[in-house]
Amino acid sequence: MATKFCSTTAKNRCQSTFAGALFGLFLIASAPLPARATDVAADGQPALSPPPADPHDIEGVWKPSRSAPPPNQGAAPAAPPSGPPVVAGSTLVCAPVQRLGGAGGGMSNLWVVGPKEIVMISEEDQDVRKIYMQSRHPKNPEPQPNGNSIGHWDGDTLVVDSIGFSDAAGKDKREHVVERFRKQGSRMVDNAIITINGVTTHQTFNSDWRPDLQVWENVCEEGYSKFQIINGKLDDTNS
Repeated sequence: MATKFCSTTAKNRCQSTFAGALFGLFLIASAPLPARATDVAADGQPALSPPPADPHDIEGVWKPSRSAPPPNQGAAPAAPPSGPPVVAGSTLVCAPVQRLGGAGGGMSNLWVVGPKEIVMISEEDQDVRKIYMQSRHPKNPEPQPNGNSIGHWDGDTLVVDSIGFSDAAGKDKREHVVERFRKQGSRMVDNAIITINGVTTHQTFNSDWRPDLQVWENVCEEGYSKFQIINGKLDDTNS
């Protein structure tokens, strides 16, 4: 229909121009969407704006370094085999895990800061950890995977005292953890002192400021050899 507006002498040129425009629209429509930032940033961070200068302003997305589970959490799971998902023989269990400093599979964490509590939402399995500010531990806290955490600011350092961590059977592990979070440039450093059965160890957890990332919905599917489902698509633990 577009060619009927062309003169006879210019018809071929007009048709060619119209075809070129259609081809250009096809290229735009068929161009792949940008990959998730987590997929393209594996070998180094992109140039990002720095976090807020206020050391108390820690709200936003932080991406922890990959790390092993905290003490007494067992060995880190091996990478899943390639191929289609299978049900038989899978050991994947979709239960909350202890996430000191947001540690886990290296996926992003969204920190939400309120006047009475700080909430850490992990992209991995959507685990949630709450830090209650200027409060006290209950006398007999109900054991839970991330324990009962009480926080306060010591100058520029967020000090978090946690007890009431549960084991696999839901019983209190008698674990006591004191963490000291502090922003160092574009990195959040968590120095943790962990005491279990009278034995004290020190661990450091690092997270990087990642305002380019969003915490995506991540659904754990028990019974699969793959580790996670993101946006309805099976994905592996190295995504």
